[in-house]
Formats: sequence, C-alpha cells, structure tokens
Amino acid sequence: SRDIYLWYNQLPATFDGRSYDDPNQIMQGVRQYSNEPGFATPVDRWSFAVKQAEWNNISNGLSGDFGLGVFFFNTSDLRVKSVEKESPAGKAGSRRGWRITKISGSTNITTTNTDFVVNNVFNSSQTNFTFQRPDGTMVDIALTAATYKEHPVILDSVYTINSKKTGYLVFNSFLGDTTAINQELQRGFTNLVSQNISDIIIDLRYKGG
Repeated sequence: SRDIYLWYNQLPATFDGRSYDDPNQIMQGVRQYSNEPGFATPVDRWSFAVKQAEWNNISNGLSGDFGLGVFFFNTSDLRVKSVEKESPAGKAGSRRGWRITKISGSTNITTTNTDFVVNNVFNSSQTNFTFQRPDGTMVDIALTAATYKEHPVILDSVYTINSKKTGYLVFNSFLGDTTAINQELQRGFTNLVSQNISDIIIDLRYKGG
C-alpha cells in the first residue's frame, strides 16, 4: 500500500497492515486515508485486494459465492440483476428481475442499510432469502456459497417489435477461459444471425472494468 496505493503519501506511519485478518480488510482500512480537497469523506470506495489463489480463480472464470448479482430499483426495492446458471442461486432457480423482500429474516432492505445487504449477499457463506416472483408469489431459498464456472454470455435472445427483429446479447466478463468465452460468443451470434435480425443490442451494464 505504501508503494502503489494512489493516496500512499497520506498513510500514517502508525498504519499496520498486519493487524488486519485478510487482504481485503487491509484495503478497507486503507480507504479511510483517500482524502481529496472538496470532499467531506474519503473518496475511495472501489479498491480491493485478494490473495493470489483467489485472483487466479477470478482470472480463470471461477467464483466462490452465491452467483447472485443485485441492484436497488429504488431506495427500498432490491432486485436480482443477474444469476450465474451453474451457481448455487442458478441451481436453486433464482431468476433475474425477482425482488428480494427478506434477507436472513430481516425486511430492512434499503439503501440506508447497504452494509447489511452487501455482507449477506456477497460476503456471507450462507444466507436465507425470500424472493417475490413477477406474478407476486413468494419463495424462500437458502443459499450456500460454492465454487462454480462463470458464463460471460448470460443471455442471447431475439425480440420482434413492429415486424423488426432485434438481437439482444448480455456479456459480463473478459476474464476466464478465453477459448470457452469465444465459443459462447460464437454460439450467441450464430443464434442471432440464424434468426435474421436487423439490429443488435450488446448489453455491457454488468461487466466490471
């Protein structure tokens, strides 16, 4: 951190990285020193650190979580934005667009309680969820984090509007097995071309970086 962190010159001499339990906690501790003129609070919210083995898994398209991406539709409406099909969430039947109404028994799912949401969705090894499907029915699903293979092309489909065919492809990541990624892209585009589309939408909203 003292060598490469952008705000390295603001780290106090008393900062001791060895007092933290893991690399990511070190980065969370470091962020508090990312001060900039004109900002009342530290500006760094995104820096992270992982062990080499974890980064190798990420680079190879392997994840060890629920496989569930979420976003706030409004201040008190948390939705599923993406589901990896081979993940615990995917195998349990969770679907994009479902609303999460309860997490670990709590209904306090708001933008003012994001730490609770993040910890239970992304940093927990096991969490109980209550989902509301589009038809209004509810379902309880207990998820346990596991390692699974990611699929960067999570959706390719065709929509016909006013007799015009538009292809839609969601691409999430360049990380992973490049041969497999190329095969998925080839399969997706082959499907779209075979249906004689006239326009195409490439959805990169959830691709980090």
